[in-house]
Amino acid sequence: MKEYPIRIVSKITGLTSDQIRKWEERYPILKISRSERGSRRFTDKDLEILQLMLEAKRIGFTLQEIGNYKVEDLRSLVNELESTKSSVVYPELEQLTNSARPYFDSCVEALNEYNLRKMEKAIYDVALDLGAIYVIHKFMVPFIKHVGRLWKNNKISKSQERFANAVIRNYLENYRSSFKNYNPNNPFVLVATPKGQKAELGCLVNACLAVSTGWNPVYLGTDLSSRDICEAAKNSSCSAVIMSILFPLNDPTVPLELERIRNGLGGEFEIIINGKRSSIYSKTCSKIGSHQIYDLFSLPNALEDIRTDVLRKI
Repeated sequence: MKEYPIRIVSKITGLTSDQIRKWEERYPILKISRSERGSRRFTDKDLEILQLMLEAKRIGFTLQEIGNYKVEDLRSLVNELESTKSSVVYPELEQLTNSARPYFDSCVEALNEYNLRKMEKAIYDVALDLGAIYVIHKFMVPFIKHVGRLWKNNKISKSQERFANAVIRNYLENYRSSFKNYNPNNPFVLVATPKGQKAELGCLVNACLAVSTGWNPVYLGTDLSSRDICEAAKNSSCSAVIMSILFPLNDPTVPLELERIRNGLGGEFEIIINGKRSSIYSKTCSKIGSHQIYDLFSLPNALEDIRTDVLRKI
């Protein structure tokens, strides 16, 4: 289990060390372990709780209201509200910490200049600063959303949007393939999107998070039929499939494809569906018994929990 000192947690969350200490003292939801010397040691689960508390606070809850929640209840509360709330023009900017913002601004400048080296340097520098897994939550995903929104609002050209996405895709591909220590004892997870779903970057993010949480990903990419997904999952000895449902939304073929995937894989197979707006398909997800995760920050811990369950069954 990875552990982080308070200075790293402060950098990742944007909270000061004093704020974190006060939150721990006041709110029972935070139970931070200590090292032999008595210093606080934070786990990924602790980081998720802090992030969920920040999200609940931003939505409008007071810390007193959510400080006694169980983690699962707080996760469900934030996920449900985040999936239905209306958006401001650039909500992703609110997710940036003070330490990440300069790198973000540098990437936007590089985008306007088509400056490949400048953008790559900013991304790799912030990855060193925040750490490999948290750069995806706290930087890459907000940047992906920002580029998309800039293009939709006619603030950048199509060629600039393509330029930025190519750099992002290259970074995520390198991250996904850079883990050399392949472990055959790790369970396998198929990473894809169902027929009609074409959000490639979201699919790549899923693959990166799967790798970082101890899975061996079988990456297939986007827009696959239920038959192809089932065939690949069975022939590759996968125990789970993770599918990103982001765009287009309210597609009538998605529920049918999800039901076919469940029928083709059987009841014991783990199906994980993520995407902030995938709540549109909540009835189908409940019907097929899948894990539905709206908040990307919760995905790594969910993947670790599912991995533990899978290994227990083997």
